[in-house]
Amino acid sequence: MAQETIFNAFDYFETMARQNRLATEQGFKVGRCSGLGGMQDMMSDFRKTAKYILVDDTTSQNTYSNGVGYFRKSVYTVFIVAPYRIDDMAEREQQLNLCRTIFRQMHSRLIHDREEMTYDDALEYMQVERIYSNEFPEYLMSGVTGLYFMVENDEPIDLTYDSRQWTEG
Repeated sequence: MAQETIFNAFDYFETMARQNRLATEQGFKVGRCSGLGGMQDMMSDFRKTAKYILVDDTTSQNTYSNGVGYFRKSVYTVFIVAPYRIDDMAEREQQLNLCRTIFRQMHSRLIHDREEMTYDDALEYMQVERIYSNEFPEYLMSGVTGLYFMVENDEPIDLTYDSRQWTEG
């Protein structure tokens, strides 16, 4: 059955990031960006806040039918980044491991929240059993390492035709 309202995954990921104890203790700032281009905005504030968990406020979407109903597939992206001294590969590895740990904790929380129905059935369609992640190459952004992960959500939607939404002629 189609949900009355579409689950706000952006707010969910931001809240989860703010509630992560390790991220809080390590001084990660939580916010939103618009794709990799939005990472440039993060870099402008880099001297004040160096560690970030950023929720991409854009998604890739498609609508499909499974033969019974219609679904909206949305792909959400979250960036986890931390600084390191450019000439210090040991520190880079340490910071990357920190980002990996936070990612694993967030993945664990996603599984928990879906299984425990923490948000009623809103996470029922979140594809937590397969989450894609990619680590940044060494020289993507000078002195910054980290990763991003992508989560798919296939929510049922109501595409019932309503003639009251249309004029004739």
